[in-house]
Amino acid sequence: MGTLRFITWNINGAGSRVKRLKIFNQLKKLQADVVLLQETHRRLRGSNELKTPEFPNVFSACYNSRQRGVAILIHKNINFTVLDTVIDPEGRFLIIKLSILDKKLCIASVYGPNVDDPSFFHGFFSALSEHLDGTLVLGGDLNLGLNEDMDRLNTAGIQRNWQSTNIIKQYMSDFGLCDAWRSLHPTSKEYTFFSHVHHSYSRLDYFLVSSSLLNDISDTEIHPIAVSDHGSRIIPRQEKTGDLIYHYLKMKTLLNILKKSGLHI
Repeated sequence: MGTLRFITWNINGAGSRVKRLKIFNQLKKLQADVVLLQETHRRLRGSNELKTPEFPNVFSACYNSRQRGVAILIHKNINFTVLDTVIDPEGRFLIIKLSILDKKLCIASVYGPNVDDPSFFHGFFSALSEHLDGTLVLGGDLNLGLNEDMDRLNTAGIQRNWQSTNIIKQYMSDFGLCDAWRSLHPTSKEYTFFSHVHHSYSRLDYFLVSSSLLNDISDTEIHPIAVSDHGSRIIPRQEKTGDLIYHYLKMKTLLNILKKSGLHI
């Protein structure tokens, strides 16, 4: 049986050609099929720089060359039809609804604010609510932990209780979503970000997927990546270093769609 590989990755900027080459070399090595990027730091006119022969299908929500920006890249071997797109003008989320062999799949890349901003998540999930007739795969850097005990290690002993966390959990319940990594690793503690300011490790990067997909998920992993404009280091992504973390989700052939189509991916 084939697999469909999703990756969500805060790349902390893709301005330099050298860095983009490193990113795409890593994606090729991982045989990625669908890539959800955050902090692309691209203006609209520069979004085509994320397009490659392997990933000719690029969808972007841009902001400016120094902050925000999200994108979704789809491999050339994936046959699909675009049904709808929702582009956040603030460059924080992008939603695309696809049809693959008459099956609807809604994919979203999201980059949450680094402050408690309930209105942002209300707006995002409100936009998503128009596309609940398909299977949902949401990936991105939420900039918060969903479980203070399991997803955050604070060496200063300070607890952070954000209203946004409860709002996301409520929408997950309403929309039938689950945290893919936590579902497969219920007692594990792994982190994707270290904050010098708050002296804390956090898991900020997530895949939230339709609960019906859990039986189709064969694996989900958190990886360190040594790709940085400041030198290669295999450490949790840190502020101002540019080091990258990606969250890797490998599904068995999604709803058997690719198997039925005869694709070998």
